[in-house]
Amino acid sequence: MTETLSTENGRTVLRMQRALTHPIEKVWRAITQPSELAGWFPAAVELDLRLDGPITFTFEEDPGAPVDEQSRGVIRAYEPPRLIEYTWGDEVLRWELVPSGDGCVLHLTATYDDRPGSASFTSGWILCFDALEKVLGGSAVPEQDYAVLHEHFVKVYGLDQGVTLDDGSIRFERQLVRPKETVWERLCGAESPSVGSPPPAGFVAKGIEAGPVTEVAESQRLVYPSQDGEVTWALRDGNGGARLVLTQTGPAAGYLTDWREVIESLAAELVG
Repeated sequence: MTETLSTENGRTVLRMQRALTHPIEKVWRAITQPSELAGWFPAAVELDLRLDGPITFTFEEDPGAPVDEQSRGVIRAYEPPRLIEYTWGDEVLRWELVPSGDGCVLHLTATYDDRPGSASFTSGWILCFDALEKVLGGSAVPEQDYAVLHEHFVKVYGLDQGVTLDDGSIRFERQLVRPKETVWERLCGAESPSVGSPPPAGFVAKGIEAGPVTEVAESQRLVYPSQDGEVTWALRDGNGGARLVLTQTGPAAGYLTDWREVIESLAAELVG
């Protein structure tokens, strides 16, 4: 398995590949036929196999969800049994099969905008490829832990790093592997934050002189002043768990390392 992440034309591009010991025609059926896609692809798929053919995607846990722009796609390239490319909402998925010995190599290129979600996407596709191996009738693939895979790719891709903005403030956007309610509980500990109270220790980095909480919405948002500005914790549902966005208004660049330690300690606890 190989994985690379790059930025091309302002979008994030994830490239992955897997060597398969199965004929290209067999793999082609597995990546294009709904009955076989059902055994490994992350959503149920209905598609018209032709250039410009429409596609719809439905998740098993939400079968009654309305068909909207993010659950529709269109086939943009179609050269059986070698290439199929289609959109899935704003994302573009390109699947290519290259003959190799008695089998073939499957190449996936995913193009999207949500770079902070890249570790989640990579880990999810690895588990899908493991399931694909089983659908194809290959040897059993050892079960892999999604959370461990996710945190590995966070580090590989550098998604644990914050950024300094032009105005001197800092920002972290970090995908986590547990729901936002669980994250909130870990951050609060035994305390229940309220407006006017000190923020729980989990929300404060080393060197931050935290003022009383000015805004709080359970499992979603906590804001308090610091000596140099304002600290905001925001949680929302993300892919595979909570998406955390932490900001501190500037000048705040000197706190990047301290905030990274807080967030990565939290992330490690959630995996454990």
